[in-house]
Amino acid sequence: MTTSPGEPKPSDEPDERGAAAGGGATGETAGPGPVPPRPGSAPPTPPPPGHAPGHEPNQQSGQYSGQQPGRHPDQYPGAGAYGSQPGASSYGSRPQSAHPGVQPPPVHPGGLPFHPGSQHPGMQPPVGGYPQQTQPAQRPFSQGPLGVLAHGVTWRTALVPAGIALLTGIVLSIIVSALLTSMADLSSMTEEFGMSGGSVGYTLPFVLLALALGGSGVVRVNADFDGVVGLDGAMHIAGAPLLISIVTVGLLWWLTKRSEARFPSPHRAATWLRIGITSLAFTLVVFLLQLIFAARLSISESGGTAALEFSAVTARTFFLPLLVVLVTTAWARVAGHFKGTEAIGAPFLRWVVPAGLVALVHTAIAVAVFAVIALFVLPLSLDMPWQTVPLLFVNAGAVLTSIVHLGGVSVAAEGALADFTDGVSSSVTLFSEHTPGILWLGLLVVVLSVLLAALVSTVTRRPHWTVAAGDPQQWSSAWRAPVALLVLWGLLSLLVLPIRVTMVGSGELMEEFGGSGGLRAGVGALPWSFLLFAVWGVIIEVLSRTVGPRLVMSLPALTKFLAGRAIHPYWGQTLGMDEPRGALIHPDIAAEMAARAQAAPPVQAPAAPAAPGTAPTYDSPPPPGYPAPGPNPAGHGAPAQPFDKRKATIIGVVAGALVVALVGGIIVVTQLNGRMFGPEAVAEKYFSELSDGDADGALRVADVNVPAEQRTLLTNDVLRAAEALPQDVTIEDSQVSDGSATVDVSYDIGGSKNSVTLSLRKAGKKAMFFDDWKLESPDLYNLSVGAPGLDTVKVNGVDVPTSGGGVELPAFPALYTVGLAEESEFVEAAAVQSRVFFTGADGDGEATVLAAEPTDAFRSEVESQVKTLIDTCAAKTDAEPDGCPFASYGSTYMDDLGDIVWSIESYPTVTVTGDDYYGFGDYDGEQAAWWVTSESPGEALVTGTYTDYFDDTETFDETVTFDISGTAEIVDGKVVVNVDPDGSGFY
Repeated sequence: MTTSPGEPKPSDEPDERGAAAGGGATGETAGPGPVPPRPGSAPPTPPPPGHAPGHEPNQQSGQYSGQQPGRHPDQYPGAGAYGSQPGASSYGSRPQSAHPGVQPPPVHPGGLPFHPGSQHPGMQPPVGGYPQQTQPAQRPFSQGPLGVLAHGVTWRTALVPAGIALLTGIVLSIIVSALLTSMADLSSMTEEFGMSGGSVGYTLPFVLLALALGGSGVVRVNADFDGVVGLDGAMHIAGAPLLISIVTVGLLWWLTKRSEARFPSPHRAATWLRIGITSLAFTLVVFLLQLIFAARLSISESGGTAALEFSAVTARTFFLPLLVVLVTTAWARVAGHFKGTEAIGAPFLRWVVPAGLVALVHTAIAVAVFAVIALFVLPLSLDMPWQTVPLLFVNAGAVLTSIVHLGGVSVAAEGALADFTDGVSSSVTLFSEHTPGILWLGLLVVVLSVLLAALVSTVTRRPHWTVAAGDPQQWSSAWRAPVALLVLWGLLSLLVLPIRVTMVGSGELMEEFGGSGGLRAGVGALPWSFLLFAVWGVIIEVLSRTVGPRLVMSLPALTKFLAGRAIHPYWGQTLGMDEPRGALIHPDIAAEMAARAQAAPPVQAPAAPAAPGTAPTYDSPPPPGYPAPGPNPAGHGAPAQPFDKRKATIIGVVAGALVVALVGGIIVVTQLNGRMFGPEAVAEKYFSELSDGDADGALRVADVNVPAEQRTLLTNDVLRAAEALPQDVTIEDSQVSDGSATVDVSYDIGGSKNSVTLSLRKAGKKAMFFDDWKLESPDLYNLSVGAPGLDTVKVNGVDVPTSGGGVELPAFPALYTVGLAEESEFVEAAAVQSRVFFTGADGDGEATVLAAEPTDAFRSEVESQVKTLIDTCAAKTDAEPDGCPFASYGSTYMDDLGDIVWSIESYPTVTVTGDDYYGFGDYDGEQAAWWVTSESPGEALVTGTYTDYFDDTETFDETVTFDISGTAEIVDGKVVVNVDPDGSGFY
């Protein structure tokens, strides 16, 4: 493989600084120092006078040398704590045990407390005893800070990581967009706006990519009608799909760091040039893609024009992604360069790395756990379309993380039109009435993430037993992790978590309503939530200074994995670690190095190479930049001891089991909560009771607003005997909003399909974790069956008294059979059936009539009773007998009537009718009877005496013609006839 002039020569084993596990969070590195001898090796031999390990002269000053990747001359001004070569060690002297008998392991000649480890070829300067590699001459860089632009390595290291990361983000966005556009609801919505699914499908991936980088999407509308009425409107959408954000930004960071580790920038200007090239190129390409793939539509019809645009072409889409890429790239360059923060001229930032790593570990663990939970909860419990899960599950994990840390999220909407403004908002916290109780188990995840972050916090500062005086626990620095968490979650709450939609409109059309209008809606973290993370940071710092050292000693492997390159050198010795490549230069070590470098004597000349396999030896002080070996200051107490191994194992297993049980429990409980305790489950249970004919069970699920005297049909006996009960019950749709829900249910009753919308409300919790949904009182329709002339009927075999000529009572949905209460010689009727649905359904119910026909025996009985009534009236001695169908008209003008005698000349011919006019639903008191009338009138003769004007007694006689009008009904199995004197007539 050949190399172009001026480019570093690749090695067979390229140096990838920072490859140590867990080192991704650090941003300050130092090249490894000379390899120390292993314990038990041959005594070191001193190098020749004048030799300074790590200080070989550069062959060509001001240019890349011919060293392997990762080895470049020091073009940064000043040695300081870094030494004059990238190979200079940054670690201080090995801490000495304060207790007799505790012998620390051997150290580097420079005092490095880490155990020696294997080093990559090319990563360390040649030292005595090791042959120096020959290096081909390279073409020097052009002079000046901008000279690096003339070499391909600058452009390659700046553009290749950005290109790969951008391409990966686009591919992932296309996959997510394809899932979204496959949803029927989205396709129909876009068609309503006049856009085809294809045009939106081409635009959506790039809009999602812009949102993922902090940009915003926009839908713009412009309409004009005959040049008279116009409308300008825009809807802005903001909110990062975190899955795309993490993949794109994370890959950009990792590739940039790896590139910088292999081909370090020769000076600060080169570092910033690479950062600038990456940031501008990445951002410009993203913005150009928005311009190219924007979906635009123009319509002209009936004298009007309308234009619609869907894109991410906004100012925010340029500037915020530019800032995100700039910060990410700068962070990656610092993490990958052997000079760390010095590579960008900001060594003060090394103070930020440990606290930032603590905040990042804590947040990453919590969000990851809850994102996994959301991956199952969203489609299975919340009934979200599975196509939306990849877009939202990481966001849901971040939201849950905010809630279980005792923060919360808010949902708000506000609208304004002219001078009218209205809005609504609600918040969700662990203490909210409708928050699922299962979320309280999320505190176990918080505890786990706090403990793991405490491990990192512990090993990223000097152990207390190596601190000679002052503040051994270093409480003075305990504010850093809380501030780091506060800043991290402040930024997340401001830029990442919120999902906002803003609509504004203006123009002549809006002026018809008083001016411009707008609508704002969004979901985001409560304003004070990020402050609570600072409280958790305080807890982390307290734990790290109390039980932290013992936890570290009990879980060394996990601690190394989490902290990686950021582990403090004194902790590295305690944990028996090899020195990680590109380890963080801790500020206290840098200060020691600088102080010792000033007092270091001149170094001797290098010794001749030793024979192969011979360990290097040193008999002179270390070079400037290396802390001198020697005893460490007396510490405070003995090094921390691990917890009892057996107990620690048990606790670890139990803790792991608890975490697994927590995640599994949350998933299981969420599933049960949605499937067995959700609104749909309650609706299904209600209809299950109805389908089983269990009226009492249905009333336990949802009582009804029906007085006790009208619940005659709401019994098991009536419902179970129904000809048909609700079957083929299907949940068509459900909507949940805050503490209320609606469920649309379709069902079949005897081949007749119908539907109903049930309303539910959340009443609290069951068994702490499960929602308690209550079905609100359903509106039952009445069973309406006319039964003229009958006082009792049988409904599904149960005797039911009639009222007002029939049955009109609330009933559950079913097919009811109504017939005669008992067989009778007076009436006969065929049973009738009537379907009952819920109120408000299509065809609430069927009003029918039980057409009971009178028999001949009934008619004979009616005629007999009418004749008896007439005979009874004829026996009276009144000219106008009470309750009788006849009276003397002429006697009205006579005085002192006497000797009144009635005699019946002929009886009227009586008929019995059940005409609808006289049947169910007309006149109270007459609806429960047949109408009795006369086809031909009867005649009655009345005779008597009266006193005339001269006080003489005279006789008179009068023939009266009369009709019969009344009702006949059956009471207790007997015919009862009631004649209405006012309805009857005589003439």
